[in-house]
Amino acid sequence: MPPDLPPPPARFRRRLLAVMLVTGLVPLVLLGVLARRALEDLLSVSLAPVEQVLDDVSAQLAREGRSQATLDEARLNLAQAELARRALARRTPLLIAALLLLSAAVLTAAAVLLGRALTRPVSTLTRGMWAYARGDLSVQLPAPDSPRDELQFLLVQFNRMGRELAAQRERLKAAEQIAAWQDVARALAHELRNPLTAMKLALARLSRPDAPPDATRLGEAVGLLQEEVELLMRMTRSFSDFARLPSPRFQPVALRPLLAEVCALYQGTSPVAVELQPGPEPTLSADPDGLRRLFGNLVKNATEASSPGAAPVRLSVEAHPSSVRVAIRDGGGGIAQVLEGPALTRGLFSTKPGGSGLGLPMAQKITHEHGGTLRLEPAPGGGTLALVELPLPPSAP
Repeated sequence: MPPDLPPPPARFRRRLLAVMLVTGLVPLVLLGVLARRALEDLLSVSLAPVEQVLDDVSAQLAREGRSQATLDEARLNLAQAELARRALARRTPLLIAALLLLSAAVLTAAAVLLGRALTRPVSTLTRGMWAYARGDLSVQLPAPDSPRDELQFLLVQFNRMGRELAAQRERLKAAEQIAAWQDVARALAHELRNPLTAMKLALARLSRPDAPPDATRLGEAVGLLQEEVELLMRMTRSFSDFARLPSPRFQPVALRPLLAEVCALYQGTSPVAVELQPGPEPTLSADPDGLRRLFGNLVKNATEASSPGAAPVRLSVEAHPSSVRVAIRDGGGGIAQVLEGPALTRGLFSTKPGGSGLGLPMAQKITHEHGGTLRLEPAPGGGTLALVELPLPPSAP
């Protein structure tokens, strides 16, 4: 399996909560400020004009010699009202602030509860899509049998889509397995036919009744049989090695030193030079042994396709934001068309003497296990260009 993808961001709930709080608290604060100002204006009314009227009435009553008991009671009530007004003026800001805080707390609680109710299905869908992105189609999200709103309906449909995708994947796997066995059967028949035919002819020469075998013919036949048996043994070992490829063990791998090791293996032993071009030095999360087998097979194919004196086999590295591409170019006869995906494993037979035809399928398998792609195409000016693209770790710059 390729390295894990980065987890999806979880900002939707926080943003929704922030929007709900802002849209609720801002009008509430403005309303509180306006109410405070209105009450302050109302409570700031001066009683001086009333006191002036009472003084005028008191003077008039004194001139007329009337009793001022009622007027004194009115003055007392007015003084009490003034004290009450001042006390209320002092308490009003505190009361408004308390009401604002209480309203803000209630609004915040309501926003949190409503935000959770709205974002819970979205978060559930995000977890399900995250699992699907990692290839786990067995995940079923908690959803009611009878959806009551649009979000619950999405959960139900998501589960139905997952079941259909899982069923389609199983059918596709079965079809691919049948096709793979057919390819293996054709490859085995093709590869075994030539040595078995040679062995049959050698045995037929020995068993001719009209020409008893002499020592020379017997030695030639035995030598031919030994060569063909050795060829069959090599083919058997190749198929056995392919079947026993270990599971990858991912770890940080510096790509350029690994490619330099692969190039060094073929220096002096191949008919052409093998060169690693200057370039970036990315670090992958990969299985180093698997990468050595992958690039070793591709470099071996490139050197075997090149004639002595042909252009060197050149390896180059290109770094992209989320992946790295390794290009291997040879100066051989080239290929007629682009090969990628199933075309790399179709047929499984080799045009080289003694070849098992498993080099490209092995390279394709290792590339797929690393979450990458392998592509062979005709190189401009002749030869073949092998392109391997592998993902970079999420934390890589």
